[in-house]
Amino acid sequence: MLRYAFVLIFLTTSTIALATTPSYKQAGIVVFENPSDVSNSIYYILLIIGFTAFILLISRWKNLLRHILYFLVFISIYYVLIPFLSIYGMIVAALLTILLAVKPNWIVIDISALLLAAGIASIFGISLEPLPAIVLLGILAIYDAISVYKTKHMLSLADSITDLKIPMLFIVPMKGFDFEKAKDKAAYMGVGDVVMPNILIVSAQYFSNAPMLYFIKYPALFAMLGSIIGMIALIYLVEKKSGGHAGLPFLNGGAIVGYLIAKLLF
Repeated sequence: MLRYAFVLIFLTTSTIALATTPSYKQAGIVVFENPSDVSNSIYYILLIIGFTAFILLISRWKNLLRHILYFLVFISIYYVLIPFLSIYGMIVAALLTILLAVKPNWIVIDISALLLAAGIASIFGISLEPLPAIVLLGILAIYDAISVYKTKHMLSLADSITDLKIPMLFIVPMKGFDFEKAKDKAAYMGVGDVVMPNILIVSAQYFSNAPMLYFIKYPALFAMLGSIIGMIALIYLVEKKSGGHAGLPFLNGGAIVGYLIAKLLF
């Protein structure tokens, strides 16, 4: 039952990402000039593969890798907070980065991961129309499955990241706040497993011309529901069969199917 807390984390990320979208648009924070260009998805995938290769290449030099990743976390959090706090976002980013380095309990890690996940999902969601987003999610789902079950390099990456205590994983511990005490008795979910389906959710909300249910358009709502169903299926699999499992085939697949159903209905 512990792992079902990730559903709440996912919903919180989706809500924040959708709520902050207008601020990022108004600030002009977009990644791609042409959101309809499918080749944007290829650039994103190449960036992810390159970053993964870089992490694995220098993983033996723990201190170097740790400092590089702390710097990237600081820059990323600051960039995410710019539309809301302007230059003062640097103070919050610095404070969170210092806490990660000095006292990395799971609450600090999860708060930092939540900020990053919601901000990145929102920024890329308004930078990619649904078709390029679907292409991105589909290819990454296949890549995730291969890297977990075939080459297994994603499992090596997860082990390295866990030891470094940085917000690239969400952590739900059994008990306690201290990272070292919690890490062996905790459930983990990659930040990418939350970010990727939320890119499509934000894209569907921003670009779709569809009716709304309260504050959310139906294609975004169905994509969100599909992701949650995929996550519940993934959690059920993990509880039945221990070990590392690829999350994106379930979450991305659910988001895509949900979005397509909504497009057929509305």
